[in-house]
Amino acid sequence: MPGFNGRGPDGTGAMTGRRMGQCNPDTKGRTDDELKRAIAGLVAVVIIGATEIVWNWIKEKRLKSGLK
Repeated sequence: MPGFNGRGPDGTGAMTGRRMGQCNPDTKGRTDDELKRAIAGLVAVVIIGATEIVWNWIKEKRLKSGLK
């Protein structure tokens, strides 16, 4: 929050930014380490999901071409 005045990055009010600041009730009371672990978990889920999609696409292409 640029001015630490509770008005958000655009001066339009709380919760108008990226929801990363102290106005977000989801982040109140959490330490930085807890937030980092939560974000790392989400990143891991996205990577695993993307890997699975790519792997299924590769298998599908191999089956269509007759390779095993």
